[in-house]
Amino acid sequence: MDIVKKVIPSVGEAGIDTEASPGNGSYYVRIYDGSYDACGFDTLEEAVAELTDAELMDIAYDWELDRGENFAA
Repeated sequence: MDIVKKVIPSVGEAGIDTEASPGNGSYYVRIYDGSYDACGFDTLEEAVAELTDAELMDIAYDWELDRGENFAA
């Protein structure tokens, strides 16, 4: 069972993975489009940083599309 601690609307969430194995980080990140789902983060701050990076990548990608560019290609 996951306990959501931080949500960035239309991007994803970070929270506590209550089923995490002992010795592994107990925080997770889930991106809503299905492109990324990871657990094992040691702190909520670390998980939220990963989520924020995903939000920034999404913003950059939208900007590239708006300008008709694709820097990733």
